[in-house]
Amino acid sequence: MATAKPHHPHHLTQKDLKAPVEAVSLVESAANYVANNLVKVVLGIIGLLALVLVIVGIRFYQNSQLRDVAEAFYQASRTYEQRDYSSARTQFTALVEAHPGNSLARLAQFYVGNTYLSDQQPAKARDALQKYLSEDDRPTFREMALMQLGVANEQLSDFAAAQKAYAQAAAMKGPEQGRADLNVARLMAKAGDKKGAIAAYQRYLSENPYSQERSRVIDALAQLGAAPATASTAKTIEVPSK
Repeated sequence: MATAKPHHPHHLTQKDLKAPVEAVSLVESAANYVANNLVKVVLGIIGLLALVLVIVGIRFYQNSQLRDVAEAFYQASRTYEQRDYSSARTQFTALVEAHPGNSLARLAQFYVGNTYLSDQQPAKARDALQKYLSEDDRPTFREMALMQLGVANEQLSDFAAAQKAYAQAAAMKGPEQGRADLNVARLMAKAGDKKGAIAAYQRYLSENPYSQERSRVIDALAQLGAAPATASTAKTIEVPSK
């Protein structure tokens, strides 16, 4: 909080005495200008006022639109939480179509993919998630979308595409990295890439020594005929390019 400056008495000078007179002169000049140019002044004021109203109107519309989008997204999310996936999908889809380019509407496309997955429609889920990934690059949601895309591809028995999606999610090094790494290792083993799977599992253990998945990973290594590696001998997973 600024400290108030001390007030000092002000002594009137000759300049101070002339100021009111000069001010009156300026007012009279302004009045004369207005009288002689009334139409221009009025039109100028109307133009300025119209511009202000347009700016305020646009701002109000934008704020109102944002509120409408947020409310629609909230209602669709509630429907999704109630496991009425068909109705939720309709609501999310309507939001996507009505507000292209809006941040929440783009996120709604991600949820469209989730509703298809929940309804056991992996092909439509894959298409919806790929559409979302092509339009939005926010890391947190992109990572989750890649994980869901991996699930959809697995359900479609496209294991190579599933492994690629999981690897891309792992490369983002977000909250899902551990789960994504394990999925990559699992699919490597499934595809017969024993060496790659062992390296992936060993790397996971070295980077997550206290993971709750540790015993399961050690069992998976045992089935592959390998023992847990130390941090110094852990391999690096090769992440397929996009």
